[in-house]
Amino acid sequence: MFVVEEFNDRVVVRLPEEFNFKYHKEFRECYRHRSPTLTYELDFRAVAHFDSAALGMLLLMRSHCGDKKAAIHLINCSPRIKKMLDTVSFGLYFHIE
Repeated sequence: MFVVEEFNDRVVVRLPEEFNFKYHKEFRECYRHRSPTLTYELDFRAVAHFDSAALGMLLLMRSHCGDKKAAIHLINCSPRIKKMLDTVSFGLYFHIE
């Protein structure tokens, strides 16, 4: 389950403990009907596991938000999650905090 909070120019999406393909439709609904020019913060605080499908879902979100113009921040990433994201060079595509 995703918790979404929308502010003036920013959307915060709190990700579930398991972030995987099972949630692809629900995740897409978090941004699909919102402006791609907003800043999105994806909160990884609760994420214990994510898979390659989740990585693909992040890239699809980035594409929706204008690729290089996208303002997507992956926040509250644990050291383990940061290491996994660094391994696949996601720092080139997202702001990782």
